[in-house]
Amino acid sequence: MNRRHAVWLGLAIGLLAGCSEPPYPLPDRNAADVQAEEERLATLLPGTLLSGPGTCDVRLLGRDGSSSFAWAHCEAAPGPGVPFGMSIPVRVDGERVTQPGDGSDYSASVRRMFPERLAEAVLEDDRRLRP
Repeated sequence: MNRRHAVWLGLAIGLLAGCSEPPYPLPDRNAADVQAEEERLATLLPGTLLSGPGTCDVRLLGRDGSSSFAWAHCEAAPGPGVPFGMSIPVRVDGERVTQPGDGSDYSASVRRMFPERLAEAVLEDDRRLRP
């Protein structure tokens, strides 16, 4: 590779690196208000997502007014049969829980539920978002 090509390659890499956005900023889990909201959601979500007793681990992803955006990993209470669980992004408005659609509706529903940058992080399957 000659020197001119090396300079152009370096400029291209620099431009691409400069154009990329930093990862979606997550709330500080050590903050008291974040911990309180995660606890509230962990109490609310099993009855809605599991339609019965169980537990949910929750990672608060952000808030906008009275809306909370989170990722929940829930498991049904032990009992007869095969255990049931799910790991899913959710939007919670007060007590109303919205979850994304299945299959081909998943991407579009995530984009409706979340702010743009958060929706993109969810769709890119950013493992940082999981509890």
